[in-house]
Amino acid sequence: MLKRYTLEIEIAVIVLLIFLLCLKSQKKEERNDRLTEGEHQVVEITEDGVIRTADGRVYFPTGYVKPGEVTPTQAPTPTPSAESELERRLNALSEKDREKYRKATTMTIPDGIAFAKVEEFLNVREKPDANAKKIGILYPNNYCIVESVEGEWAKIRSGSVKGYCKMSYLMTGEEAVRYAKETAVCRATTNATANVRSSATTKESNVVAKVQKGKSYSVIEPAVLSDDPDYPLFCKVQNGGNISYIVLDLVNVEYTWTAGKPVQ
Repeated sequence: MLKRYTLEIEIAVIVLLIFLLCLKSQKKEERNDRLTEGEHQVVEITEDGVIRTADGRVYFPTGYVKPGEVTPTQAPTPTPSAESELERRLNALSEKDREKYRKATTMTIPDGIAFAKVEEFLNVREKPDANAKKIGILYPNNYCIVESVEGEWAKIRSGSVKGYCKMSYLMTGEEAVRYAKETAVCRATTNATANVRSSATTKESNVVAKVQKGKSYSVIEPAVLSDDPDYPLFCKVQNGGNISYIVLDLVNVEYTWTAGKPVQ
């Protein structure tokens, strides 16, 4: 009888041990699940700020990553660029004012533009003849517009000079267009009586001069956006040794090149 009870006790102990082992394993799995959901555990923080858990996982702001997996990265937050800010302000303008801005800031290269390709000067004659009267001179890199070509002669105009010169002494075509873009000078000429101001607004008492129609200035920026509700566009010009502003509506902005000289 005693042996039978002893055997039953041993069997009960074995069953109890098996139960306890199963219970311990289940609790460990539950604990791991809870840790994954955010409970505290011992971690290692590396020098670069990465958090590494005891089970080999690495924590980033986007979640856990097992060793060998691709490290997730956060996309940089886009920052507004100067171009997008300019576009935003331009879009706030009326269609008419946007067209004024586009016209002032766009360089237009005249058709047929050419430049004198000489070391000293190029004679411009009254007719397409080497013995014809000389009526003008193109100095090195002076511009002209070729209106037509008659054999080796080009009929040109350059400022007030109109006549003929040898085609072989002119830089023409794509080479001339590239040179024109590199050497253009932007000028603003008043088209009416205008106030020259120290800042791009009419809301202040900032008038430094009042000029008549036909006054010409070297341009620093052909079109400047302003917060002035009545005049949102100004032209930024060099006014002697100072920088000044004129309402864009009151100037004609042109891209120019040095013209030839007439001969009396």
